[in-house]
Amino acid sequence: MTLFTDLVDWLAALPADFAFLLALPFLVAAAGLLADRSGRREADQRAGSRRRAPEAPSAHRTATKLG
Repeated sequence: MTLFTDLVDWLAALPADFAFLLALPFLVAAAGLLADRSGRREADQRAGSRRRAPEAPSAHRTATKLG
C-alpha cells in the first residue's frame, strides 16, 4: 500500500499546471471513447429501427395470396 500512498503524495505535490498537462492526454482519450460509444449506440439504434420496422403488405402480394 505504500506504493499507492507514495503515488498519491507525488501527484498532490505536483504544480497545478503540470498536473493538468499530465492529465490532458487521459482526458482526451476518455472523451474520444465516450464519443465513439455514443456514436455506436446511435448507429445501433438506427439499424435496429430499420430492422424492426414492419413490412407493409403490397397490393401484388395480397392479390397473389387471394387468388
